[in-house]
Amino acid sequence: MAAASIGRKNVKWAFLLPALVYLMLMAILPLVWTLSLSLTKWHANIMPRPEWVGLDNYKYFLFENPRFWHALGFTSMYVGISVTGELILGLILAFLLSHKFKGRNFFRVIYLIPMACPPIAVAFLWRMMLHPDIGVINTMLKFIGLSAVKWTTSANMAPFTIIMVDIWEWTPFMFLALLAAFQSLPVELYQAAAVDGANSWQMFTNITLPLVAPVIVTISLIRAIDAFKLFELVFGITGAGPGSSTESLSFYIYIIGMKWFKLGRGSAASWLFLIILLILALVLISRFKKVKTE
Repeated sequence: MAAASIGRKNVKWAFLLPALVYLMLMAILPLVWTLSLSLTKWHANIMPRPEWVGLDNYKYFLFENPRFWHALGFTSMYVGISVTGELILGLILAFLLSHKFKGRNFFRVIYLIPMACPPIAVAFLWRMMLHPDIGVINTMLKFIGLSAVKWTTSANMAPFTIIMVDIWEWTPFMFLALLAAFQSLPVELYQAAAVDGANSWQMFTNITLPLVAPVIVTISLIRAIDAFKLFELVFGITGAGPGSSTESLSFYIYIIGMKWFKLGRGSAASWLFLIILLILALVLISRFKKVKTE
């Protein structure tokens, strides 16, 4: 019996071993390597090997480089506005499409199309549509007598252009998750509220929102972490311009590591980015636990 038990344990490890090896090779080892690299100075195009500098790279980004903080500020603003907008629109769409009406399934499918498109394809598509001279959107505005908008060439407008495209692309994610949550709610609560004379708004605020609050916090956490990695839209639509008005933290790290070949500083910036994401996740998870206990 003991030998059979040991054999079963070995079989379990045999099935787990490929996943563990993959995790080590693709996740843990690169993290350890970039952490060690972040403590060095290495211009890969002119230096044969890295030179140890300790925490100098981290000090550089935290205390000497305003561009890092500008990129972080733009990314934070983008995440806050876009995730909030997606959540509000997702709630509205999920609430409307949770009711039965003719053509409901058609609209459900249509609203999911943006999320199914590759982000880089979405970026180049909108870049063509938002072209200041020959873009279809400005052409339509001129046709109805309005002035053309500098969607991607104005430092004031370009950040909100990125936000607008992101809301268009990722509102379906919020909509889909919230629609599933709405459809799983018990019908008996609404029937009892209707007997007591509650209207639709009272049912939504006093029954629907409290019950789906954990789902709202969870999808907001997932979407916020994903939005912080903003790269494709910046790369495809504005190239971080005009100037650096739409430069995200991911795009700045890409420039440091892939264009300037400063692999030591690029690794340090990546680790600072990872720490920021971990802090964001911990804050939102603690909020999720608070909502769940309430």
